[in-house]
Amino acid sequence: MLKEYLSEVKQLDLETTIIIIYSTFILLLGIYLRRMHLLLPRQIFLDRLIFLGILYTASPFVLFFIFKHKPKDFGISLGHVKKWAKESLVLYLIMAVILFFAFQFTNLKFAYPLYRRAAQRTDIFLIYQAIKLFHMFSWEFFFRGFMLFSLEKKVGKLSILIQTIPFAIMHYRKPQLEAYGSIFAGIFLGILGLRARSFLPCALLHFFVALTADILGILF
Repeated sequence: MLKEYLSEVKQLDLETTIIIIYSTFILLLGIYLRRMHLLLPRQIFLDRLIFLGILYTASPFVLFFIFKHKPKDFGISLGHVKKWAKESLVLYLIMAVILFFAFQFTNLKFAYPLYRRAAQRTDIFLIYQAIKLFHMFSWEFFFRGFMLFSLEKKVGKLSILIQTIPFAIMHYRKPQLEAYGSIFAGIFLGILGLRARSFLPCALLHFFVALTADILGILF
């Protein structure tokens, strides 16, 4: 029986297998290490954003060198700027309208900003947004850069659905409505990334949607 199992394993594509196992390991590692307060001991929430941002940014480059990828293989490129600038704006406007009604009629207004002190002072709000911008870029680089583009080479557009699963699951700490919405967000961000040939519009769109949620949380 063991030989049969090993035979089945050998039939799997090596690079695809390593990418999925490695990315799953990194996400689990982030969950278990998020309790460590190495950078800002008095600011646990901000510390997590910075720490996880570093993890998500640095970890893909291990496979980058192992498989001898080029930067564009991970979506590190400006891509089709004219196309994604227009599409990102349209998607943002749609999301802004959805957020407005969601904050108007649901309990989301009580959840944002996630870092409650950001609602108290402008300087803290700006520091929080700067840290979150870094976190969003690293987050999108991991899902819509590393996972999306490296898997696309092997499984085509199915990579959109594959990266959506862990992306949505990683929203388990967020409000329930947002967690369910992240399934569709993961799909649309994946489509945007492939159409743009870059993870950059995904990072910018994600950040500005999150920024809008924080502002609406303060206003409401």
